[in-house]
Amino acid sequence: MKRRQLLKQLLQTSTGLIAASLLPGCQLLAQKVEPLFSLNLFQPDSRLPDHIITPLSEFYVQSYALPPNLTIEDWRLKFTGAVTQPLTLTFKDILAAPQQNIYLTMECIGNPAGGNLIGNAQWTGTPLLPFLEQAGVKPEAVQFILHGADSYETTLPVAEVMRPQVLLVHQMNSAPLTQAHGYPLRILIPGHFGQKQPKWLVGIEAITKSKRGFWERQGWSNTAEIPTHSLVRQVQNTRVWNRQNHVTLNQDGKTGWGSGILIAGVALDKSSPITAIQVSTNGGQTWEVAEQNSPTSPHEWTLWRYRWKPQVAGKYTLLARAVSIREQQQLEDKNYKDGSAGILQIHVTLEA
Repeated sequence: MKRRQLLKQLLQTSTGLIAASLLPGCQLLAQKVEPLFSLNLFQPDSRLPDHIITPLSEFYVQSYALPPNLTIEDWRLKFTGAVTQPLTLTFKDILAAPQQNIYLTMECIGNPAGGNLIGNAQWTGTPLLPFLEQAGVKPEAVQFILHGADSYETTLPVAEVMRPQVLLVHQMNSAPLTQAHGYPLRILIPGHFGQKQPKWLVGIEAITKSKRGFWERQGWSNTAEIPTHSLVRQVQNTRVWNRQNHVTLNQDGKTGWGSGILIAGVALDKSSPITAIQVSTNGGQTWEVAEQNSPTSPHEWTLWRYRWKPQVAGKYTLLARAVSIREQQQLEDKNYKDGSAGILQIHVTLEA
């Protein structure tokens, strides 16, 4: 059977994988969802946490084909193409290099406004740049092809991959990568959607003529850069997202709206700090500034919350938009193939 036919069969028969679909194969590892923030209505001034880490049970999975069965002993990473000295690394080489941790939020380019195809983790690995310098990238090289063991490939300009921030990672939340998340090694390229950060990385090939990767050939963005955007994740004690964006609250009780309503979420940009989160409780007629934390990594989501004190019962439309040094989030974003920057509408009914 030819390789293309085999891949087509795998895509069609793999449970939950998306073939011939609008979305690059993104799915949730599990459907269990819990409130993002620990809600305490009696201490609204408590400090926002520095980090919210996504449990692996909730972390989305990007699937191009069936996850390959790799072992540390057999795994190799090969540097080929327009290099002066082709290089092959073992897993021991990765561990022998200087290690570092980074908080980075991974998001699928197919994540709709307010979607759940996003997660934050602490990643452990080593910088890629010293290995590229060891291989010696030739001046005529214009791009790297990043190859996964599942036959997935994507490309990025040489300068983008040779940034010091690009890491070869082997741990996620202080544990070895699971098979679903790229065991034994994947690449992190901050500022880009997951489409540009292949799992099960086995090859980095320098090329002298530009080429598009698999999803890029299907019409998805060739740069896949993360826009400035926010996501509402919680209204009072209810987690909200694009498939659950209606909330009904009674006036009385511990979580009743009469004592005020907590609205909370996250915001992300490719590399610029989030300077403000603006919240509207009247469908965008007026905006108020929310409280936010200040993550040390510009590649980790910013946490925010807003204390809303409605005066009368009725129906309301909540919006939240992010502002970074680069841009203000759009109200609508019709070009979904470059990553959604649109704002999710949350419909809230307050009962008397």
